[in-house]
Amino acid sequence: MFKTEASVAVLTLLLASTAIAQTTPPAQRPAPAATEAPKAPVAGQIVVQDANTVLAKQDLIGQTVYAPDKAKIGSISDLLLSKDGKTVEGFLIGVGGFLGIGEKSVAMKLDRLQFTQAAEGGLQLTMDAKKEELLNTPTFKSKRDQDAEKQAAERPRNQPSTMPPPKN
Repeated sequence: MFKTEASVAVLTLLLASTAIAQTTPPAQRPAPAATEAPKAPVAGQIVVQDANTVLAKQDLIGQTVYAPDKAKIGSISDLLLSKDGKTVEGFLIGVGGFLGIGEKSVAMKLDRLQFTQAAEGGLQLTMDAKKEELLNTPTFKSKRDQDAEKQAAERPRNQPSTMPPPKN
């Protein structure tokens, strides 16, 4: 009989805990809505894009540039800005290569790039140059590239020779 009483006690506890778990907590009242102050732009902020502007990442970087004869020259990889950030000095275009391998960067003044409306609604970028012309120009060297070349050239002069002097 002890087992039966224990079983009844366990069953009673289980049913009681299930009943407690099923009771719903009292409904919570939503917090009163805080009234937000209207947002005001700060000095110099641009809130919406003007129809006469383009976004570098969306409309320029990665976009294909074509020659006047509609031949593909390459894709814009970066923009060259003045150090004060007030002007765009030029753009870098990747020319040649295949799938980015063997491609060289050529920097051009921004006024060499013509923007026209494409049939699909986007921008059509053209230059008054041909791919072959740009392939025969010097590769663009960034400040980082120039500094690395300078350090590489100075390294052998500044390091003592690790080779023993020749024996006679």
